[in-house]
Amino acid sequence: MSSSSNKIILWSFDGEFFEMEESEARLSVTITNMIEDGCAKPVIPIPSITGRILSKVTEYCRKHANTAANDHTLRLFDSRFINVDEVTLVNLGKVAMYLDIKSLFNLICEAPHDIIKNKTKEEICELFKIE
Repeated sequence: MSSSSNKIILWSFDGEFFEMEESEARLSVTITNMIEDGCAKPVIPIPSITGRILSKVTEYCRKHANTAANDHTLRLFDSRFINVDEVTLVNLGKVAMYLDIKSLFNLICEAPHDIIKNKTKEEICELFKIE
């Protein structure tokens, strides 16, 4: 197994590069498999994912790889992380599925619950534009 000081470089659909520590990138099952199969060098292209979204994903991986799971600051980070518009949330969900980052996917799936919690039926219909 490679040491955690190795760098992984992800290349977004729109041409941006993002460098991560291998330990951060290993939150992704897909990237872990590529590392173990020797396919993660020199750059991993991430199709259909923009630099804006990939930047958020690398931020998430960096924070989660370097913070204890039960740490209050991590829970606070997560609540702020998913406080984004619906399009960004959907795109984050897509990349979480594509890269198989289970903790990110689970966080994204919790967001709609948190959005509708304590809202009336009318407020939910208005929020999701349901007639």
